Amino acid sequence: MDINTYSALAMRTAGTKAPLMNGLLGLAGETGEVVDYMKKVLFHDKPFDRSVLIKEAGDCMWYLNLILMEMGITWEEVLEANIKKLEARYPDLRFNADHANNRNTEAEDSAVREALK
Repeated sequence: MDINTYSALAMRTAGTKAPLMNGLLGLAGETGEVVDYMKKVLFHDKPFDRSVLIKEAGDCMWYLNLILMEMGITWEEVLEANIKKLEARYPDLRFNADHANNRNTEAEDSAVREALK
């Protein structure tokens, strides 16, 4: 499924009561569920169940989608801007701890703004 199809289908189940606040609080809660699940896998010897992580990641996506739609932001804008930011941060297109720790935030911000034109 492509991201735009997902977005449209997911919005069918969005409520009308304070959708932005619902999205913000829901994303915070679901992100916590992902972290808590992985903590249990990593530190409590719980066996990893791929379907649980997929389910929780889907919940995060649902709430993030709600936030984006409420703010009039497309997934294409988010994805394009993120890639441009990463390209500005890592000029050789590979992770580099020095670049990660010594970011040129002005260059990153400029790359994001350029992507959104």
